Amino acid sequence: MLEAPDSIETIAREIGLDEEEIVARKAFLELGEDDLARLREMHALLADDAEAFAESFYAHVLSFPAPRALVADDAVEAGLRRTQGAYLSSLLAGNYGEDYVRNRLRVGVAHERIGLEPKWYIGAYRKCLSDLMALLWRRMRETPERFPAACDAVLKVVAFDMGLALDTYAHAGRRQLVQHQNYLEQVIGAMPAGLIVVDADGRVLSMNKAMSDMLAIPDEALAAHPPLATLIANPELAERAAAALASGAPQDGIAAAVAIGDEGVRWFEFNIRRTRQAGGWLLLLIGQDVTYRRQTRLRLQESEEFFRLTFSQAAVGIALLSREGHFLRVNRKLSQIVGYSEIELLQRFFHQITCPEDLPEDRALVARLVAGELRDYQRETRYRRKDGTLVWVAVSASTMREASSGQLRLIFAVEDISRRKQAEEALLRMANHDALTGLPNRLLLQDRLAQAIVQAQRSGRQVGVMFVDLDRFKHINDSLGHEAGDRLIVEIGRRLSSALRESDTVARQGGDEFVVVLADLEGPDDAATVARKVQGGLFQPLMLAGQEVFPSGSIGIAMYPRDGQDSHALLRAADSAMYHAKAGGGNGFHFYAADMLARAEEHLRLETGLQHALQREEFVLHYQPQVDAVRGEIVGVEALLRWQPQDGGLIQPSDFIPLAEETGLIVPIGEWALAQALRQQALLARMGLPLRMSVNLSARQFRQQDVAGLAARLLAQEGVDPAMLTLEITESVLMENSDVAAAAMARLAALGVRLAIDDFGTGPASLSNLKRFPIHALKIDRSIIADIGDGEDAAIAKAVIALARSLKLEVIAEGVEDAAQQAFLDAHGCRLMQGYWFARPLGAAELELLLRARLAEANGRAA
Repeated sequence: MLEAPDSIETIAREIGLDEEEIVARKAFLELGEDDLARLREMHALLADDAEAFAESFYAHVLSFPAPRALVADDAVEAGLRRTQGAYLSSLLAGNYGEDYVRNRLRVGVAHERIGLEPKWYIGAYRKCLSDLMALLWRRMRETPERFPAACDAVLKVVAFDMGLALDTYAHAGRRQLVQHQNYLEQVIGAMPAGLIVVDADGRVLSMNKAMSDMLAIPDEALAAHPPLATLIANPELAERAAAALASGAPQDGIAAAVAIGDEGVRWFEFNIRRTRQAGGWLLLLIGQDVTYRRQTRLRLQESEEFFRLTFSQAAVGIALLSREGHFLRVNRKLSQIVGYSEIELLQRFFHQITCPEDLPEDRALVARLVAGELRDYQRETRYRRKDGTLVWVAVSASTMREASSGQLRLIFAVEDISRRKQAEEALLRMANHDALTGLPNRLLLQDRLAQAIVQAQRSGRQVGVMFVDLDRFKHINDSLGHEAGDRLIVEIGRRLSSALRESDTVARQGGDEFVVVLADLEGPDDAATVARKVQGGLFQPLMLAGQEVFPSGSIGIAMYPRDGQDSHALLRAADSAMYHAKAGGGNGFHFYAADMLARAEEHLRLETGLQHALQREEFVLHYQPQVDAVRGEIVGVEALLRWQPQDGGLIQPSDFIPLAEETGLIVPIGEWALAQALRQQALLARMGLPLRMSVNLSARQFRQQDVAGLAARLLAQEGVDPAMLTLEITESVLMENSDVAAAAMARLAALGVRLAIDDFGTGPASLSNLKRFPIHALKIDRSIIADIGDGEDAAIAKAVIALARSLKLEVIAEGVEDAAQQAFLDAHGCRLMQGYWFARPLGAAELELLLRARLAEANGRAA
């Protein structure tokens, strides 16, 4: 089979038969265009002689046994005859380019593959050339003068052809030599043993990788062929090498110690053989690193003494037992662990010192070990000491057979883990108990509650879950300090525990929240009885930081199975009920009702929406005009916050402002509202519609924010006159942390900002506070105006108006919705009013239209 084209290309490339080389060879043979023309002429002359030529050629070649042996059968012979005829045609075709060269290489490779030796190949060329000359002479006898030139042309092309054929033989020989060399190098390189080749002068000619790695000798150190003695300075090795070189006798088992860098001394064993190469003697030194084997032998010699010392001095207990579990040998540490002497233990079986509760599993494991089902096992178990106490041990058990008797023996390694077990118990307690109170934490609470539910399912009884939240704990923590707060939490935990049965669980949920699990109840009445007892226990005086306090709590109660089927549902229900109790003023308990969860979910939904409202720009401001009723003029507006969710209807302030206060979102919302109101006020002023802007501030803004700094920055940013801004605050701001409020209000007043008390008449403000703070106006709450026909509310309204007049304060009435209310206020000297009687709250565009219309009316009257 011929080589694949890509292989022929590879051979041509490796030989160097490119176009330039082919041209050079033709030039050297003087194979020119005249020759090519003559060859083409001969091709035409000899076209009818190809078959006879092939017959004659193969009759000669196959008459010899060696070539004949290469021809398998008649079919192969017939194919060869056809090939030879084709060869004559191509030889005289006169076209000897790259395709011809590749074809001749292919033929040469085929002949080399079938084993045709070069001598037969050259002889075949001789026969081909002789027959060709004879054919030419017969054709050219009439013109003999042409014959010499024709012969010369044939000689040139045959020489060119022979060169290509012999190139394939030479290339195959070189490739086989390289392959053999690579194979030998791979074999030597992969040898696990080291090999050193030394010449007759004792110089190292080469060394395989295994040997250079073992001796840690870099390749560059071998390049100069150093003497063997400089690499391995060992007199015995040098002496035995000389003996091998002189006599040729093998030298085996030569031990040599070699110092190797940081590794120290390593031991090698060498065998030496003599061989001849290129007329000279070489020595082959085959070496192995026997350091480990030598060390192992030394260790074996020391092992008995080492075992004896290890066994007796080990830090763990070690025992050798019979297959029945009888102690045959024990060390000192095992005697210390169990409190028995060595003699006492040798009179016992292992089951006699094992805790009875752990013994069945221990016996089962030993039985499987003896039966061969286990190779070894590890187990934590308990042994009973001689004094009767139990000790936790970690046992590692395995088997062995005695070399002399072949009997199966058990080996126990026993470690005292009592301290570790104590530490694990402490960690488990820490993981399941609150660090401050020592009560169960949430994790253990869930487990206890789940157990109580399972028990109730079996018994048909009920489970009560009480969620207890301390009232006003933050106030105590803030005023008396965190240490006092911690003492209160600890005492509450103690009081709750003392009010319950042992079968009940009290856990600290976190912060000032506790959860009580009441197992095995008849019904809700039992839970109510416990709740009253808990409240009574809580509401007892306690001294904290020199201050007597009376703790109380809000309690929510959920019942299994009525309010939930699992721990999560019951805790949610109890939590919802607790918030209901707290909303009722605290210091009480409340059972869960189905609608509480719906309200809680709505509360959560609203809170989530509120979190996104600012970033989604869902807040808007509406503006309600404030009117001077005497003159009928709009003198200002109050900015009123509204929430317009993207996916719902308008939400009124009463539905979300308390939640914003609770979550602290009122601070960024309030800042946005003030900024937006001032921006709208500046816009109106630029339109020629100047008016006073009133904006509400929450108590939380006063506590958490630099209100004066914020107002100053926004006023400057929008270019608004501070005197045209009124900030409305509730009476609670004056009462809570009045010193901080006074400082903030003083800074606002210094800026020129006016301050008004909103919803006046409904809170606890005192006259002293009105005199103390820089107040400019009072706003009568809409609830008073709504019932102003009632004698009591009318009296309050008249009193507020009179108080404002006496303190030289403006008074504004909110929520004016009919003529009667306006008439009453007019009659008692209240000129400034706002409400639906005058105008409802308006969007910015509507407000602009209203103001322009009023301005046009005023201009018309003036004209």
